[in-house]
Amino acid sequence: MPLYRHPDATGREDELVVIEDPNMFEPDESGVMRPTYTFIDEQTVRAHPAIVQSLLEGAERLWTMDELLDSLTRP
Repeated sequence: MPLYRHPDATGREDELVVIEDPNMFEPDESGVMRPTYTFIDEQTVRAHPAIVQSLLEGAERLWTMDELLDSLTRP
């Protein structure tokens, strides 16, 4: 299972670790199996890939200082 964690993550309270699990399904009220997620602890979430993709599409990209400086020095 892929694990999404920023390389600079330090375990601070505002950081979140996401584990992608293709087996995360549960039936809805009508019995149709739907992707789902669960919190393992306050900072760790296990989620179906469709949910992870949706979160990544709506997420704001955080840039490191090195990436910003590199982008300024490129022609």
